[in-house]
Amino acid sequence: MSSTPIQRRADAATTQEYGCDFRRILPWGSTGPSEAGMGVCTVAPAATTTPHSHADHEHFYVVRGTGLLHLDGESTTIGPGDAFVVDSHRRHHFENTSAEEELEMVSVWSMGPFGAAR
Repeated sequence: MSSTPIQRRADAATTQEYGCDFRRILPWGSTGPSEAGMGVCTVAPAATTTPHSHADHEHFYVVRGTGLLHLDGESTTIGPGDAFVVDSHRRHHFENTSAEEELEMVSVWSMGPFGAAR
């Protein structure tokens, strides 16, 4: 048995947030908003999430599926391997353009920007 803490998929509760299934991974044991964290959001086939904005910066990585990112009235296609940042207070939502496959993304958020300068 390893002493490394691992959160198993089965142990992380999935909730509905902004019109998608959302599974919080970090911080450990969190069930609600936090100043920094990571989660997995899954958009059902042919579904669209709820437009929203928030104070934190949100970084996304598309794991599987295809869709559209709607950001402040502009839209762009997204697919596996794509990564992007939604800065603080920018209105955004996602549209799954597949009728069969889920759109799954890893989301990392923080109150301040991080990563390489843009």
